[in-house]
Amino acid sequence: MASSNTSIDLSSIFAPVYWGFVISLLFGGMTIVQAYNYFPKYPNDRPRVRFAAASMLVLDLLSSALVAYSVYYYLVPQFGSILPLGTATVEMSVECLISTGITLTSQLYFAHQLLSVKRSGRGNWIIIGIIVVCAILGFAGGIGCTVSMIVFRHAVLVNRNRTFEIFFGIAKAFGAITDILATGALCAFLTSAKTGMRQTNGLIDSLMKFIIHRGALVTSMQTLLLISFYAFPTRLHWLAFHFNVTKLYVNTFFAMLNAREGLKEKHLSNTANSALFSDDTTVSKDRYRAKLANINDPEQHLIRNVESFSNEEDREKPLEMPTVTKTVVVTNL
Repeated sequence: MASSNTSIDLSSIFAPVYWGFVISLLFGGMTIVQAYNYFPKYPNDRPRVRFAAASMLVLDLLSSALVAYSVYYYLVPQFGSILPLGTATVEMSVECLISTGITLTSQLYFAHQLLSVKRSGRGNWIIIGIIVVCAILGFAGGIGCTVSMIVFRHAVLVNRNRTFEIFFGIAKAFGAITDILATGALCAFLTSAKTGMRQTNGLIDSLMKFIIHRGALVTSMQTLLLISFYAFPTRLHWLAFHFNVTKLYVNTFFAMLNAREGLKEKHLSNTANSALFSDDTTVSKDRYRAKLANINDPEQHLIRNVESFSNEEDREKPLEMPTVTKTVVVTNL
């Protein structure tokens, strides 16, 4: 007697969720490594910076735990059934809120860097204001998305509720716009701060490359998330990007913090040596040491130091070279 076994292939439904979760674990591991390197390496960072870093780490780990439970719920206890997809878990709703908080923290920190390098002028304040407003609008969209996931929990993963779709689009669209504007503005501000000196320009170019790469990564992920969400309304492809977009924000945040020492060593060493062995015999070693100590002063800002260099008196002092002051930007990242 012939027997036949019938089975349902659910890979087309759950494969994006599973692989997206696996990739997010890899990003989570990278976050832990970067945090492990950051905290002992920069013990003198401002308390608010270290608090932001600690918050990002804790929220990222909590996000991973909530995603892990949601994936477990749909793939293990409810194995072989697609009926549970009709309801979004509470853990998914909370994770959406955490994702919104991580995004806002990263973007506001980026906006804070704009304050460190901007030149005076009403136009620059307007640009920064627009970036902050876009970040807040994205955060508001994320809050609305979380609330709609709780209120319309049976219309999130399948047969999506229109309200949920609107808030989701607002959150991700303004998130992408904020990243694009912030990246462009910071590159523009740094370009305007160039002095024509090779070491200084090299440092600024390295910063700009780093900033552009960061902006391209997070913006691309936000864009792919939006496209997959609206292009495939009956699929779960968007969850794969959703699980990882906040991981990119956290990783690029720590990468910016950890990159400072390397950039400083690369671009400051030659400048420091040239300043120390300058032909100007009026420069004392004590003054040189004091100048280098000021590099780690987190309250110094790039533009203020560059403007002080424009004075005739400062131009005669090799230790007032703007190359040294540019390093303050790296220290403050």
